[in-house]
Amino acid sequence: MESSQENLLVETSSEDGISPQVAKSGWIRYPVVFILSYGFLLDYLYRVNVSVALEGGMVPDNCTQNQSRCWDEIEQGYVLSSFYWGYTISQLPAALFLSKLSATAIFGLGLTLSTVLTLIQPLLTGFWANLICRVIVGMGEGATFPLALTIISNWSPAQERGVFTAMATGGRYIGGVMGNILSGVLTSSNFLGGWPSVFYVYGAMGVVWSVLWFTIVRDSPAKSHLTSEGEKEYLAVSTVPQRKFEFSEVPFRRILTSRPAISTFLLHFCNGYGFFMLLTDLPKFLKQVQGFDVESSAAVAAIPYVSIWLGFIFSGFVSDRLINSGKVSLTNVRKICALFAEFLPAFLLFSSTLFNKNLPVLLLMNVSMFFQGFANSAYYVNYMDLSPRFSGVLCAIGNSAGSAAGLISPVVVGWLLNGVEGHDALQRKWQLAFASASVVWLVGSLQFVCLGSGEKQPWDDVAEVVEEEGDNDDAPVDI
Repeated sequence: MESSQENLLVETSSEDGISPQVAKSGWIRYPVVFILSYGFLLDYLYRVNVSVALEGGMVPDNCTQNQSRCWDEIEQGYVLSSFYWGYTISQLPAALFLSKLSATAIFGLGLTLSTVLTLIQPLLTGFWANLICRVIVGMGEGATFPLALTIISNWSPAQERGVFTAMATGGRYIGGVMGNILSGVLTSSNFLGGWPSVFYVYGAMGVVWSVLWFTIVRDSPAKSHLTSEGEKEYLAVSTVPQRKFEFSEVPFRRILTSRPAISTFLLHFCNGYGFFMLLTDLPKFLKQVQGFDVESSAAVAAIPYVSIWLGFIFSGFVSDRLINSGKVSLTNVRKICALFAEFLPAFLLFSSTLFNKNLPVLLLMNVSMFFQGFANSAYYVNYMDLSPRFSGVLCAIGNSAGSAAGLISPVVVGWLLNGVEGHDALQRKWQLAFASASVVWLVGSLQFVCLGSGEKQPWDDVAEVVEEEGDNDDAPVDI
């Protein structure tokens, strides 16, 4: 067996990636990528549906206190941000449950819970009922990113990991596109009552996903009855699967005092502040400042997700190419991607608010979002760089930080806009909102360039955790 593994490794060591012989050995990992991507698509459909529904009739125009869902801008901000309350608190528990349950079971059950709550939300009329519903929807989705890294580690060959991760998690940007366009069309129609249809249609899509997930996807190729023997053997020698660990084995103190880990968490938080501001409030900006109606603003708000998805895929190919060339260190690749993901978009996003014409605003915003796509190759993959074994835990902590920013930014926008009337006054408030996002992005990218690393950390090995306390767990900075 050892010699056959060596031969297989030789087959896969070519510069072009997988050889034709190996490519024919199996294909089931590709449907796994597709279903993961479908899951992330739902993840974002369930986020943007409320954003568009609020502008499309969920909150009646010129409503009185006797009407249901008569919420002011501050209350709407809380409804929008409440998703991230549940999303934030469920991240780490979901990752730690891996020691007791399977990654696919937690991922599948969590997203199925979100599907059920999405289907019933149109029936809820009270502010607190909607708030609690969105918190639980967020809790159901909190498992997605940390557990996806575990599943990706088990199913992706090392030389395909950047592209595999980009394709699997890139479904969220397709969800952003579909969610904005389709939600705008549905809320402007009479289908199933208009705005309630965005919940019913997306919920039905979630039911289809649950069937596919529990039928096809397993924790690893070895546990799948659909995986061929050739593919099992290939993935056994070309992947770095995550090992199970107990809660007591997680080196929390070492992680939370590790400079590279803290830097990546900060980068994730800073990215989340601006990204989630756009995700939740872009349709409102386009309607209030740029003068689009509900259907048009939803459709235009979808375009940046096409841009960020293209940047997402492009950065995966480019970063893998740079790493495989051996000319650029892994650490420097991550830092370059961080600069493209946050430093450059910071200037582009703020510049977009200085124009009254639609064309320059949309052009600058879309170029900004294209470069935002490099975030995948800056920090999401970096969790697997720093600690293959505990990458799920790292991602849970980082994603909690990023989603905590998602709690803050919609509330900031709500407070800035509450009671403001008139185009010029609204534009000034939006400039303040986007300026805050630009500053946060700048801080995030610069601190990562100074403090970040792409090197595996000593505490990834449990044996290293018991070393004497004076050991240095920080990899040297390349730049």
